[in-house]
Amino acid sequence: MKKLLAIFMAVMMLLVCACALADDPVRVAWWGSESSNKVYLTFSDMFTEATGIEYEAEYLSWGDYWTKINTLAAANDMPDMVRMDYAYIKNYVDKGLLLDLTPLVAEGKIDLSDVPDSAISGGRFGDGLYGINAGSNGLVLAINAKLVADAGMEVPTNEMTWAEFVDWTIQFHEKTGLLGTDLFNLKDFNVYRIFARQHGEELYNEAQDAVGYSLETLTAYFTDLKKMHDAGAIQNVADVTVDIGKENYPFAKAESATTMTVTDSYTTYAKLLYDQCGLLELRIMPGSAESKAMFVKPSQFLSISANAEQADKAAAYINYWTNGEDANLFINGTRGIPISAKISSLVASNLDEISALAFDYMQVMADYSSDLYAPDPVAHTEISDEFVSQMTSVLFGNATPEEAAQKLIDFSNKALNN
Repeated sequence: MKKLLAIFMAVMMLLVCACALADDPVRVAWWGSESSNKVYLTFSDMFTEATGIEYEAEYLSWGDYWTKINTLAAANDMPDMVRMDYAYIKNYVDKGLLLDLTPLVAEGKIDLSDVPDSAISGGRFGDGLYGINAGSNGLVLAINAKLVADAGMEVPTNEMTWAEFVDWTIQFHEKTGLLGTDLFNLKDFNVYRIFARQHGEELYNEAQDAVGYSLETLTAYFTDLKKMHDAGAIQNVADVTVDIGKENYPFAKAESATTMTVTDSYTTYAKLLYDQCGLLELRIMPGSAESKAMFVKPSQFLSISANAEQADKAAAYINYWTNGEDANLFINGTRGIPISAKISSLVASNLDEISALAFDYMQVMADYSSDLYAPDPVAHTEISDEFVSQMTSVLFGNATPEEAAQKLIDFSNKALNN
């Protein structure tokens, strides 16, 4: 009898553990601004209501997010569902930190039956699929047309050259005392990537063992930033050493005529400025018309950590993001064009004017785009940080544009071969 009782108690314990495991929430992690976090949290609530699966959210600002994820990866404690960026996902794949989603797709747990392969190719590495595109986006020059009109100036066109844009920002500042554009975004390495592509170059060569741009091109970029900086057309460099969040950028406060951002972040600015300034206008990045330097990229990836305890629930979360009709009508294309053809059509027919502008821009941008660049090498993060460091040195007057450009090239080539 005692033996039977012991067996019975053991079985009951197993059942209790199984039930507890079944009720465990799925851990989901993302980066975002305050407004983005509200969107993700509401979406996650909708996910729970639709599926019955509880979630536990972990979210931070962009820089803090990657620090935290790296720390959790080292402790073998990554969240079940993690957001990845195109600049970093290959590094996580190479380290074996992400789950191959191919079996989950084959089992129908992530339904990609209405998704073209081109929309998910960015998440493929080797024979595996390690990230589902959350939506397609692109870089954009967002323009506060009201500020421009009040200054008695013409809004930049898609055909405006880079040199013309530099002069335009200075002229706007001289007329208004406001900023022509935003240094927070000019220091984004992807903005320089566009500048390099305008010269027929890339950040890295094909083998990714050296930079793919010339000393002259980088020197020219630093020189133009210095020209705008010293004229007062962008913020003083001392004011941008710490990221203060998009909601606090000068453009978000109608203190700058333009900013360079991505389409899914444009909506954050558009909603903040709409009542005061009306609808923003969108243009391709200055200087990109003839060169077709623009590119369409995944706004971010939805990935599952290799050691996820709730992989099936994480798959359900990704599937709901990809195929949930109510969810996508709520998201409203603010994180890029949905990858499902059916969902994209549904959302497009229900857009407000702010989101409709982003959808229309993506169609226009395609005419000025060429192939997406190869995934960045592992050293990209430290090279990007060094880019900001050298750019800052130029603006503070501690180095000439050519000196800083040479230092970055030397640093990059060494980092790429370590």
